[in-house]
Amino acid sequence: MKKYFNKRAPLIVFVFFSVPLLVGAGVVPACAGSTCHFSDLVQLVKKVLDYILAITAPIAAIMFAYAGFLYLTSQDNPGKRTKANSIFVNVGIGIFFVVGAWLIVKAVLVGLKADSGLLNF
Repeated sequence: MKKYFNKRAPLIVFVFFSVPLLVGAGVVPACAGSTCHFSDLVQLVKKVLDYILAITAPIAAIMFAYAGFLYLTSQDNPGKRTKANSIFVNVGIGIFFVVGAWLIVKAVLVGLKADSGLLNF
């Protein structure tokens, strides 16, 4: 359990600190009174997914830069090259899944007539 927590600690800390940012940035819509409607839920999903997509690009760029730095400074150290290659692959897979999830949710929202098109942010 401890080994699992140590690997996942940065993700847990990121989620813990990003939730108040989502609320403070106006991502979470305010319902009229105490009643929320389906359109409020749809707006929440749209805004949270767009927020996640917006923060993914800078994080991916930082990770690509770090992997490039490791690759350039590896010289003859195969361990650093392997680590850099795995970072490149994992970030690419992560971007693929985030953009894929965004496209799927956008397509569902367009199908529900809750969004006007795939290219609108």
